Formats: sequence, C-alpha cells, structure tokens
Amino acid sequence: MWKRAPKQLFPLSYRSCATINLPKNVNSDMPKAYSPALVEGKWYEWWESNSFFKQHRPLSSSEKFSMVLPPPNITGTLHIGHALTCAIQDSLVCWNRMNGKDTYWFPGCDHAGIATQAIVEKNLKSQNLTREQLGRDKFVEEIWKWKHEKQDIIYQQLKGLGSTLNWDKAVFTMDPKLCYAVNEAFIRLHQKGKIYRKESLVNWSCQLRSAISDIEVDHQSIDGPQGISVPGYDKPVTFGYIYKFDYKLSDSDERIAVSTTRPETILGDMAIAVNPEDVRYSKYIGRSVVHPIRHDKLPIIADSMVDQEFGTGAVKVTPAHDQKDYEIAVRHGIEMLSIFDNQGIANKNCSEFSGLPRFELREKMIQFLRDNNLLNSILPHQMSVPRCSRSGDVIEPLLRPQWFVDTQEMAQRAMEAVKSGNLKIHPPHFENVWFEWLGNIRDWCISRQLWWGHRVPAYRFAGENDATWIAAHNFQQAVELAKHQNLPFSTVSQDEDVLDTWFSSSLFPFSVCGWPEQTIDLKNLFPLNLMETGHDILFFWVARMVMMSLELTGELPFKEVLLHGIICDSQGRKMSKSLGNVIDPLDIVYGSSLKCLEDQLESSLKKGHLSSKEFEKAMTEKRVTFPDGIPQTGSDALRFTLCSYNVKSHFINLDMATLKKNRLFCNKIWQATRFLFQLLDETFPQKSSNEIYLRKDPIHSSLINQWIMNGLDKMVSQVNSAMSRYDFHHATDALYTFLYGSLCDVYLEAIKPLTGVDKQESAHVLAICLDVALRCLAPFMPFISEELYQRLHKKLADHGIQSPRSMSILIAKYPVKDEFAIWKNAELEQNVDLILRVVTELRNVKVEYGLAKSKPEAILICSSENILSKSDQYSKLMATIGGLESVTICEERRLQNSKEKVWVSRTVDSCSVHVNIAGMVDLRAELKKNQDKMRKLVDKLSRMEANMNSSSYQLSAPSHVQDIHRQKADSLRNEINSLKLYAQKLDEL
Repeated sequence: MWKRAPKQLFPLSYRSCATINLPKNVNSDMPKAYSPALVEGKWYEWWESNSFFKQHRPLSSSEKFSMVLPPPNITGTLHIGHALTCAIQDSLVCWNRMNGKDTYWFPGCDHAGIATQAIVEKNLKSQNLTREQLGRDKFVEEIWKWKHEKQDIIYQQLKGLGSTLNWDKAVFTMDPKLCYAVNEAFIRLHQKGKIYRKESLVNWSCQLRSAISDIEVDHQSIDGPQGISVPGYDKPVTFGYIYKFDYKLSDSDERIAVSTTRPETILGDMAIAVNPEDVRYSKYIGRSVVHPIRHDKLPIIADSMVDQEFGTGAVKVTPAHDQKDYEIAVRHGIEMLSIFDNQGIANKNCSEFSGLPRFELREKMIQFLRDNNLLNSILPHQMSVPRCSRSGDVIEPLLRPQWFVDTQEMAQRAMEAVKSGNLKIHPPHFENVWFEWLGNIRDWCISRQLWWGHRVPAYRFAGENDATWIAAHNFQQAVELAKHQNLPFSTVSQDEDVLDTWFSSSLFPFSVCGWPEQTIDLKNLFPLNLMETGHDILFFWVARMVMMSLELTGELPFKEVLLHGIICDSQGRKMSKSLGNVIDPLDIVYGSSLKCLEDQLESSLKKGHLSSKEFEKAMTEKRVTFPDGIPQTGSDALRFTLCSYNVKSHFINLDMATLKKNRLFCNKIWQATRFLFQLLDETFPQKSSNEIYLRKDPIHSSLINQWIMNGLDKMVSQVNSAMSRYDFHHATDALYTFLYGSLCDVYLEAIKPLTGVDKQESAHVLAICLDVALRCLAPFMPFISEELYQRLHKKLADHGIQSPRSMSILIAKYPVKDEFAIWKNAELEQNVDLILRVVTELRNVKVEYGLAKSKPEAILICSSENILSKSDQYSKLMATIGGLESVTICEERRLQNSKEKVWVSRTVDSCSVHVNIAGMVDLRAELKKNQDKMRKLVDKLSRMEANMNSSSYQLSAPSHVQDIHRQKADSLRNEINSLKLYAQKLDEL
C-alpha cells in the first residue's frame, strides 16, 4: 500500500468530499469525558436526511445485500430481544454497505392478530368495556388507533438504537398491498387444493374463543397436584391428579376400571379402548359398557395406540375433546359428541349439567362418581397441561370447521432445500431440529375466530341442499366466479374468521418486495440474502416462509438462515412479565430513574397490560435489580455488548456489568482520540504546507510502530473473517483487544515520552490506527464512530494532513484483509507479547509491595536472540509502560541481595525478571500493616461464619442471600490467604 502512494498518510482510495454539511460542530474542543447523550444526538437524523441507508448505484449494476427485520408486533414497545436482533442485523447491513454493496433492510410491523386483540380487550376492560359492546367495526377502529400509537413508538425505538433501515420501504402487515398478497396467496392455494376446509379437532382457547396452532401451545409440566390460574376462574384450578373409576358392562355385573386426568369430559365418552396385546382385557373386546349418565352403550375396542402402562390400561375415548381419542375414533368409525361451547361451558348434550363451566363440571362429575359408587381412587399424577401462549388459558380441544393448509409436499421440499445445501442454517445443529419437525408436520390450521386480522377471502354460496366455498378478492369477484361455474345459490356470505397471523408473516420476504406483482424490487432483491431471527420461531416463521415461498414463487425466500439465542437476565432467567425482568432497551440507552421505572409499571397496570400479580413481581424486581435506576449507557455500548455474546448460543445472559464495561470502552476510545489531537497540536502547531508521509518501509519504523501496525493488520483480518462467519463476538473481541489492550494500554503509553521525528511519526501511525479502527467499529458503534471519524479528519485537514474521507463513515470503505499485509510480523508480535507478560509481572510486584508510585530498577534475564538483539528498544518499552527507572536485558547474571540490592524475582516462560526494592519498602512497617489488616479480616470472617452457622439463619435466610454470604466468606478467606503469603515473603526479605 505504501508503494502505491508513499506521500499520502491515508493511501486508501474512497470517495472524498470537499464540503460536508454536518449536524454538529466537529471542530469544537472535545469534552474531557465521553457522554453518550452528546455523542449520539443529531447523527441519525442527518444520516436519514442524506439517504445514507439507501442504495447509491443502479440496481442492475451492483452487488446487493437484502434482508428483512422480523416485524415487531404492535402489542407494545420493543424489548431487549428486539434490540439483540437489531444489533446483529444492523452490524451485517453496515458491514455489507461499507464493503460496497447496495443494502436493503426492510422495516415493518406485524398486526399480531391474537396478541393485539387480547391486549386491546384488556385495555377496554380497564374502561369497563367489551368488544361485544362496541361491535366488530368499532372494535377494529380501536385497534387501528392502538396500531398508530404503538407503531410510532416502535419506529422511534428502532431509530434510537441506530438501526439503519430503509424507511421508504416500511410496511405494516395489513397495508393494502400486503392484504392483497395475503388474499392472492389464499386464492391460489385454494385453487390448487392446498387449502381446504373441514371439521376437525383443534386447539381451542376458551378465553380468546378461537382456535390456535399446535406451536402456539405451551406445555406446562407438573409433578403432582398444583393450582393453575385459568382465565375466567376466581380460584386456581388444581391439576396433577389421575382419577380411576368404573364403567359397568352392559351384559353382566362386571365392571371395567378406566383412568383419566379429565373427569369433566366423561359426558363426551363414546367408547372404551384397550391395547389388543393386553391380556387383562382380551375377554372384554367387542363387548360394551353403559354410560353412567346417558345410559347408552359404549363399545369396548382394541387399539394399539393405548398405553398399557397408563393408569389401569383401559382408557375412555372422548373423540370430540382429545387428539388421540379423535384419531382412534376416526380409525374405528366412532361417533363424536361435543359437550362444550366456545367459552368452555357445558352445552345441551350435558343434560342436567349444561351451563356449567368445564372445571366446575369436573367437580360435579367427581361427586357424581362418588355418589354412585363408581369412583375408585384419586392419586397424584405427573402430567403436562397444554396452555395458550397468548392468554394463559388451558387448551380445550374442540371439533370445529376450520381452514387448513396441506403442508405435506411443502415440508418435503423445505427439507430437500436444506439437504441439498441450497438453504444453509446457522448454527448447523438446528438442521436436525428442522428435519425432525418438518418430517412430523401436520396440516396447518390457518383460521382464527377473531375480529382483528386478514379476513378469510372465502365466500359461502348456499343452495337448497348444500353449500360451496369460493375464494376471491371480493364479493363481486366471488359472484362472477360462481356464475361462471353455473353454481346455484340462494345466499352468499363471507367467512367471519380471520387468517392466522403466521399465514401473512410466511409471505413477508416476497410480499414486501411487491409480490404478486412483478415489481423491480421482486426482480432485483428477492430472494433475500439472509434471514436472521431467534431460534424460538424457527417453526412459527422460518419453516413456513420457506414452504410458502417454494409453493408460490418457486424459489427459496432467502439463501441462509442465522438463528440467535433467547436473551435472558444476568441470572439466566428468560425475560417475561411474570418474572418482572423485562427491560426496555431505551431505558438502557437513555437511562431511567427508579421512579420512572415504577411509573411505567403503574401505567401498564392501570391499562390492564399487567395483572396485579405481575405488577407486584415486576415492582419488586426493579427495586432489587435497579435500586438507583438504570444508568445511561448509550446505544453504542448496548449494541456492542449484545454482539459481544455468542449469539448462536441457546441462551444469552445480559449482564449490566458488561454494559458498564463497554460504556467505559467508549470513553477509552474517546480519550485516545483526544490524545491524538493533543499530539497533532504539539507536532504541527501551525498548518503545514508540506506533504507529509509515513516511511514506506516498515523495517525503518520504530519497533512499537511496527508492532501496532502488525496488530492493526491482524485486527482487520480477524474482524472480517468473524463477520463472514457470523461470529460477532469474535469481531467485537478483536476490536476490544486491539483498541483497549494494544492501542490504549500499550501504544499510547509507549509513545508519550517521544520527541521530534519519532513523535511525529507516531502521531501519523496513531491517526491511521484510529481511522481504520473506527471504520471497523462502525457496524457495532455507529454513533461514536461517526463522531470521532468526522472530528479526526477535520483535525487532520486543519493541520494540512491529507486524509480523503467519505461524507459519512456509514458509506466509507471498510478495511479489508491484507490491506496492511506489509506490516505483518509474527516474530515481532511473539516477542512483544512476551515483553508485555513480563511487564504484567513487574506491575504485580509493584502493587504487591506497595510501589505503585515508585520507579524501581529491573533486570530481565532472557535467552531469546530476537529480544537480546534489540535489547535497547525492548528495555525502553518495558521501562516506559511498566513505570520503571530502568530495565537491563541480559542473557545471564548472578544476583545477590545486599543493603543496596534487594531482589524480588518472578518467572515468565523461560525468562526471569528481578525487581530491586531496596530502600523503597519499610519491611517492618509493611509487615505490621499486613498483620493489622489480616487481624481485622479474620475477625470479620469469624463473625460472618458464626451468623451463617446459626440455626435461625439457616431456616429464615433466603437461599439467594445465603449464596451471596457464602461467596463473601470465600472472598475473605482468599484475601486472608494472600496476606499470609505476603507476610512469608516479607519475612524472607
């Protein structure tokens, strides 16, 4: 690189701008300390107004990178999981943009049918209103008002996080063009026979009065009797029992005992099933029992699905309220009887029990069995309770006519895409999960009994004897199709149901590009390059996008899938309202007082978004975790922190201490830039008219300059390699190690004493390092990178130093691998690494003996020819950064203690380092101070152990408090042991 432009400080060819209208005065003096509020203000609006997020070249002539942001639900504001997604995706978008690609990052919001309807209903409940009182049209109007409010907040949050989205392409999943795409997809699939309607057993939420899909059901495992809060019931409903009761045979006085966990469904029993291999029941197969309430006969059938080990081995078959029973009934042609309505109330088929809520009916059934001498036992039982992930309701399987998507062939094609390598999944272990789920997929129920969402575009044409469904965009089109088919009908009505939210979401990668119209975006930006999202919606969303895209467009929706983990708190707990540990990312960015956090919770309680229990839990959690509120960290530190975790892990624990560390990292970069500006002012007090250049031959540069440039080359290579593998934590680690560890902690300290030409050359090197590092850092920390990038180049220009620059760092050229290859020097890197480890030991000795402010002399005995040949340079480096009077490097020397020489020795690899502490340490005073400190610590430990060993403490102190105290006691023991070792060393001296 230096040969190409030896007289140019920044020999990199990227766009320069003579005049840049910046939103800030970057020529002003830099504040002494970094402040995220000052740094992060104004830049985003400037980026957006100058279209830095958009393309800059004709679509057909440039390489592109396209991706969609998983559209946040309008149920509320963003949480820290959304911030993780934004941090990951924006780093990729920025990296690709700076590498010369046109980037298209589609923003949007999802209407989230079930979730949004539920939360708006809660909001209405706080006003003593119901959706039924409003009516469908008025209720939908209320949701649109909610949507406008929440979408604005969500978009402001995304901008506050620095997300460089293409806002001109923002969509809402119920925008007209997306509604048209949803209808078109339904119509095409219906015409192909891929969408069909039938009565089937579905997962029903009585609270929502709607069907939900299998993957919207959470299975709560319980080991025995446990109360569970169920919407609509004042008291917790007890689960975790198995009930054994008798059915009387119709042809004898014999009885057959059956087992169930759901006695409330007895009224829907239509058969008794046993395993054909179970010899206990062979004689009963083909006979019948009498229903104890209806008094009709129920057949005893043999089916291999019956588990001989469950209960008595004989089970009642309730096909209208149990999935396995439904499948048995289908195989054996058994009639199905529904006993609950949409709200879980016993219907007219329950005779005198009709009108009872299902779990009250349970108690009545148990009492009935007991009164009629049919109940044998009630025993604790380990079981799984299916619950609605949206409402918390206990799922009630019900027979209902629904719309389904035939997914069998689609799933096969989706599996083949991964097997062939056409679709890559990161991390690859999720491929096995992909195959397992798609290999066992069932047809997808896509209709929901809601008022909010895409209404099913199907019209029922009823004749005298039957009815036919026609899929169409509107009523007029449906009637024309019916007439074209010569279909006789007397009435026409559109289905009242809406489509599953995931149906519209499954079209998102191509509907945002304009499908079904053949738009320019669809032609040039689809398929997308990457789908990045949480692994928890691999099936909810990713698999369905792949299936629908292959079916409707014939192409994969994207080339790669990157799955990140679920973000948790520092204790490893998932963030949820029930735990009260949910964090608004902007509370971290801007900071928030405890009072403000409490006010937010009280507002959510009043609006019905939090239950009283959730409110109390959240309030306690906030007061314990943030007693002084949340300190302002800034968007940059938050983004960098989120990307510093291995996002491919299953779980990611967010630690506030890491956030604080990375805010300090921002300050470190800030101070390094201030130091450079001071260096430039000292080196070039006036604007120079001469061309300034760095020596083109690294061999003639100083050792420390060669070392830092080698480190720069290594960092650039590591960051690019990590980004290409989606290993963001390796990229951030390389940046942190170089900027904090190498540049700030070593290089800056090493060049502080320099003068003359050496000082000038080091200023040039430091400027190059900061420019390159800021461009590498920009995808993770765009705000501070832009601020310092603009200040740096303005400062260089003021001193007459050539530094071509882009209008914004967001469109500057990203440093590439081997751009600084001429500075590679593995041998030098190895030597300096050894020297730095020696310096660490020297610093440890100084701290150990209380010499932090003293400058003792030291000797390094080392056999390395590479170090010995440049002993003068390494000696100066060690003395400067180690805070020593002098360092002598030699191959061999005999050392003896005397009045003038008291040596403290340490070993580092094959070398030994010796520090002369003579006259610097009052050994007797140091020994006494050490003994006094040790005595106080021993007393403190004794008191703590006495308290911890008391029976009252062990009984009353919470477990987490005991854990904290145990850790404190261990820390005291370690400190006491360290003081003992120090005392021994003092005795030896």
